[in-house]
Amino acid sequence: MNSQKKIFTWCLFLFLFLFVPDSAFAQNTLDRQNQYLNEILKINIEQRFRANTRRVSVQDSTWKDWLHRTGELPPDFSKMRSIPMLPEPLVQYKDGKEVPITTEKEWEKKREWIKSEYQKWISGHAPPAPGNVLAEILKDTFAEGGNRVQVIRLSFGPQHKAKMTVELLIPNGEGPFPVFMTQWNHRDWAQLAVKRGYIGCVYAGADSKDDTDSYMFLYPEYDFSALMRRAWGASRVVDYLMMRAEVNKQQIAITGHSRNGKQSLWAASFDERIAAVISSSSSTGGDAPWRYGDPQYASETLDYVTAWNAHWFHPRLKFFSGREDKLPVDQNLLGALIAPRPLLYHYSLVEPGLNSWSNEQNYYSVKKVYDFLGVPDNIGVLTRMGAHAVAARDVEQTIDFLDIHFKRIPLKWTNNLYYTYDYEKWKENHPNNQENAKQVSLVSLKENYSTIEDFNQDKRKILTNLNWILGEEPPSVRAANVGTWNNPRRDWIEKINPVPVVKGAKEIYLGPYSATGDHVPGVLYCPTDEDGVLKTRSNGKLPVIVYSHQYAHSTGFVKGYDKTGSRGTKELFESLVKRGFAVLAIDMYGFGTRIWEAKNFYLRYPNWSKMGKMIRDVKGCIDAIEDLDYLDEDHVYLLGNTIGGSVSLMTAALDDRVAGIATVAAFSPWRSSDSQYESLRTYSHLHGFIPRLGTFADNPQNTPIDFGEIIAAVAPKPILILTPDLDRYTDIQALKKMMNPVHQVYSLYGKQDQLTVAYPAGEINRMTVEMYGEIGAFFGGLYEVRQRSK
Repeated sequence: MNSQKKIFTWCLFLFLFLFVPDSAFAQNTLDRQNQYLNEILKINIEQRFRANTRRVSVQDSTWKDWLHRTGELPPDFSKMRSIPMLPEPLVQYKDGKEVPITTEKEWEKKREWIKSEYQKWISGHAPPAPGNVLAEILKDTFAEGGNRVQVIRLSFGPQHKAKMTVELLIPNGEGPFPVFMTQWNHRDWAQLAVKRGYIGCVYAGADSKDDTDSYMFLYPEYDFSALMRRAWGASRVVDYLMMRAEVNKQQIAITGHSRNGKQSLWAASFDERIAAVISSSSSTGGDAPWRYGDPQYASETLDYVTAWNAHWFHPRLKFFSGREDKLPVDQNLLGALIAPRPLLYHYSLVEPGLNSWSNEQNYYSVKKVYDFLGVPDNIGVLTRMGAHAVAARDVEQTIDFLDIHFKRIPLKWTNNLYYTYDYEKWKENHPNNQENAKQVSLVSLKENYSTIEDFNQDKRKILTNLNWILGEEPPSVRAANVGTWNNPRRDWIEKINPVPVVKGAKEIYLGPYSATGDHVPGVLYCPTDEDGVLKTRSNGKLPVIVYSHQYAHSTGFVKGYDKTGSRGTKELFESLVKRGFAVLAIDMYGFGTRIWEAKNFYLRYPNWSKMGKMIRDVKGCIDAIEDLDYLDEDHVYLLGNTIGGSVSLMTAALDDRVAGIATVAAFSPWRSSDSQYESLRTYSHLHGFIPRLGTFADNPQNTPIDFGEIIAAVAPKPILILTPDLDRYTDIQALKKMMNPVHQVYSLYGKQDQLTVAYPAGEINRMTVEMYGEIGAFFGGLYEVRQRSK
């Protein structure tokens, strides 16, 4: 029989190969591409127009114009490799397999591949160097102290029609001098550098003065984007600097801030004559990976930055919104092109336009190449505190970095890093973990339980396993209730990321000297009438929702993006307060105002886990609710977004005081983790929330419990699980399969209607305005039902 099946299969294959036209197979691909395009059009934020928005190409004003003219479709993502975490720089792909790079020759080959792919998907292709740069000096004066100031107009390209205005600030002396290149709106940075013996070189490749916009018309056969045109223009300045006798040709550095930080990276990546680069707060498209910049990271997302500045990038980039894991290249690979030349990433830990954890992961990845090339000290990080703008003290430190690497001062650079968790180091410090894991028996839900007690036998094992993976919580005492604070001592970081001002609510500050736990401050938003009086329910109390946010490392709970690209936390809280709920929010451990608190967690608490600490903090919030007489301790609900959803589910399983839970894009099954959905390694290796899970990373099917068991342990409490069907972090089919026995457990209690799992169509991993209404209705219904049952 088996041989007959094989013969039939081969015959069928031969028939399809010989007689079915290629167009039939091509149509399947075409159908998928059109489906992807329809999804992208729904996902993407509509293109915004403002003063600095320019054409996306020579022929096209907008991205949709480009789509209409070219008829280009997204790539067939089903045939592209999914890389959820950062693509490894020191790896080649041969015959579908990862092959480590072991020689510099192999690395040079990889470099050329990175350049090719980056130009195809992100930057567009620039022309070769024109080789005909001419200079006309427009101004030549001497400032006080003998420093020379020259304004020069460069001409190059076809009929020398391409122009670039350059200002040189040349120190008094013989030279040759190192060069500090920057853009027109950073001239004051160059002034500081001149004082320290650099030629300040200011060029017109910025919004304030941009000579590069016309290049697209002079080179219509090239599709380079605005940032790539500016980077290419910077290289024409380098062409000229190479002609000047005062210039130290081996010490030309480039720097810029924000969008200019992006172009500085791009320029140095494609021009090896640039000896050093400092990228300041360059964020998305600069020092922030696209993969770690989607809505769950609460930074400037791909669709957000391309909506506001479509001209910065090639139109193809927009295809990858919601599918960032399919991008063949990412910003870490761009940074790797600069090695072994000195590279400094400079940014604020808490500025709202980026995610500082993402930036640091980018640094760790790029550093692998610097280590490989034997120059580990040539890459640096300068972290500051503050908003997006920089001060003179910051610029001076970046010049220190150049001075160190140009051997002008006898100092050693020190990197201040904050997300230093490394799973391999954790494993080294826990040599008995593997052996201890063998003592933990796997628990899987049965398809059918005969009685509740039958299930409870497994539930006890589930909770035992959950407590095991979370680690040993240190003994503590409950926080004392010393009341609330109308005029509390506020964290100064709130001036950078202010807490939302919620319409129709009174802000009440809990802590840090009150019952929110281990010195953890929280904000309680209570519904009020027009006179500011609390609008309590008939029992004189308010039901409460405790909110746990997404992976918002730089901003904590104060920020979230919906599909309009705006901050969504304020609108979310307003929608809940309007329904009569108080909302309690804290920054989760390691996020926002609590970054420093978590830095050395596993040195302080080697046997615990960050997830255990985050759960403890939510329990502390519930303690505080119990201690405040105007809050209803019988109506405490949890709402969690992405990682906050995981925290909420585990808390509900371990704390009977929780009355109901809603989550959005919260999890993917651990046991089905694979190269596309690295959900287990996300917790153990990437973020270090639950290191003990790493024991099962290579055999995830052996994980002691999964989210199905955790959710079942919450039964029969009401749960709403919203899992967007385009969430790239979630294995939807595995999740649906996992939930089948969970539904059976709820049926066992006669509460099958208490578990709702929905898959919002055409949506990615973000909490949308539509979801606000669904979540509010869910909690509102729970409150009314519980009130009627009393």
